[in-house]
Amino acid sequence: MEALLEKEGNVESWNDERLDELSRRVDAGFEKMATKVELTALKNEMNLRFDGVDARFEEVDRRFDEVSGRFDEVSGRFDEISGRFDEISGRFGEVNGRLSEIGGRFGEVAGRFDKIEDRLDRLNNTLLIGLFGLVAAVIANGIWG
Repeated sequence: MEALLEKEGNVESWNDERLDELSRRVDAGFEKMATKVELTALKNEMNLRFDGVDARFEEVDRRFDEVSGRFDEVSGRFDEISGRFDEISGRFGEVNGRLSEIGGRFGEVAGRFDKIEDRLDRLNNTLLIGLFGLVAAVIANGIWG
């Protein structure tokens, strides 16, 4: 109230009209003060609600961290499986090498069989020629003999 009086300056007389004006100013000041109190209460309530939202976000962050950890675990398992597939691939490479070696040996054996087949063909031809010669000699002996 002293601030209002200082603002007014030196007033020589207070009439009803001036007192009513002072009363309105005081009421307006109290209304502003009430509004400030309401705003403060509203601000405090909002802060409490934001604290609740922050707590929920922290819970969501914790869950995401948990899910991220699970993805890391799954990624590790996939790396392990990939290593196993690499190992199996290496084993197949070894088997493929051995099969190629065996295939080379079969080629070598097939070459030897070709040589044996050539020799058997020559032996067969020699025996047939000898047999025809023997039959011809027997027939010739029977005819001219």
